[in-house]
Amino acid sequence: VVLADPRQAGIDALLRKIYEIYSDFALKNPFYSLEMPIRCELFDQNLKLALEVAEKAGPFGPGS
Repeated sequence: VVLADPRQAGIDALLRKIYEIYSDFALKNPFYSLEMPIRCELFDQNLKLALEVAEKAGPFGPGS
């Protein structure tokens, strides 16, 4: 779940990046079943990195 103001600059790019990470590390994994938790360290690392990059690029977080 991503909660963001639709007027937030760059939110479309962030959502595309999150979907790209999801498709790369979950949907392309033959052992992953839909609606099951994603248990993949690379998924977690890449998602965290994408969120950190987005946070540095724009006003995310409390008080925005």
